[in-house]
Amino acid sequence: MLRVWVILVVLGVLLGSVACTGESPESLSLAFLDRIRRGMYEEAWAMEDETMRSLLSSEALKSLWEGMTRDLGNLLTFEVQRKEQKDGFTLVFVLSHFERATLLAQVAVDEHQRISGLYFVPYTASTYSPPPYAPERFREAQATFGLPGFELPGTLTLPEGKGPFPCVLLVHGSGANDRDETVLACKPFRDLALGLAWEGIATFRYDKRTYVHGAKIAQMLPSFTVEEEVIQDALAALEFLRKQKDVDARRVFLLGHSLGGWLAPEIALRDGGIRGIILCAAPARSLPELVPEQMEYLFSLDGTVDENEARQIEAVRKTVVALQERALRDDEAVPYLGGYARYYYGLMELRPLEDVQRLSCPILVVQGGRDFQVREKDFLLWKEALSSHPQATFRWYPLLNHLLVPGEGPSTPGEYAQPGHVDETLIRDIALWIWEH
Repeated sequence: MLRVWVILVVLGVLLGSVACTGESPESLSLAFLDRIRRGMYEEAWAMEDETMRSLLSSEALKSLWEGMTRDLGNLLTFEVQRKEQKDGFTLVFVLSHFERATLLAQVAVDEHQRISGLYFVPYTASTYSPPPYAPERFREAQATFGLPGFELPGTLTLPEGKGPFPCVLLVHGSGANDRDETVLACKPFRDLALGLAWEGIATFRYDKRTYVHGAKIAQMLPSFTVEEEVIQDALAALEFLRKQKDVDARRVFLLGHSLGGWLAPEIALRDGGIRGIILCAAPARSLPELVPEQMEYLFSLDGTVDENEARQIEAVRKTVVALQERALRDDEAVPYLGGYARYYYGLMELRPLEDVQRLSCPILVVQGGRDFQVREKDFLLWKEALSSHPQATFRWYPLLNHLLVPGEGPSTPGEYAQPGHVDETLIRDIALWIWEH
């Protein structure tokens, strides 16, 4: 998921000052959310810690919240679900009922009773309905892998029968994703795991580092890059998979979705043993380049872009230019996009269109025609870069959105709040391609 939509599903910028003493973390969390809901952005901003306040101005917070409520409806009610201690913070989980979706707000409160973080993640307590193509019988094994101090839980899904099986590692898009890559009512990675199991292919999916170790990462944000966010764990997962008795170590593929697709060539080159890569809704341009386009699309859904929205787009464009010119310090907070400049510099230094040409393995590029986060332009850039690659295949699906779910008409963020499944034809095409290679 790319940043403009991530802020609607996962407020992927840690918010950090006025300390509010004498109140419980639960009361502070509810007061913070209530101030945001009531449009008291300056007052909410004053509750944040000093570091996090630098990441997001009260005006930017206003913009993000208005974007959420534009697509999800007003925040109707919220209630504390539970709390836990993690990495020196109290995490308060607040069930948040919007008009068109229910999210779980995770509010971090530090020892000085200041708000140190806020994430909105999909509420996953509702029962998942398997897609019609899910097999009646399959096996799943839970496992833990990863770097010391950042171990991650994952699920190995195996077809019925005797292995070893070809296996696909699923690498997420932007945001603090769980192993199913849950986005509101959709779970594209779980759909892919079940669909490929029906086709005789194993998969491995895992909770992302930012999902499991968010509080710890908050303390290292100025130096945090996509290396720590994605690449290290993907490489560790590949190493883990090749040691599993039910996995054919010679036939391990990598499927990268969204940001995971942007990073797939880099991961494949560094691993050196991947049998093939699958780029699903993969940007061919860096995240900062895509954000203004995404904003323009979202703002134009009501038929017009007003003066305030135009100012926001222009402000983001200026931020992108500042990043492209490296006018920000590595440890400087990035206006509107959130996070620190070093993270974006790391993304922009990658050259996936060049790296993908250095790969000798088979490559499959798939793209949905209703995807407003990654556009046809990106698909065409991949085609151009791989025009002379002897094992490159391209598939265009006119009805699919960014989550690979079919629909009709212009895609909107609110569409993700409607239950849907990854397209069966897409899964069959991926399986056929895997067996062919």
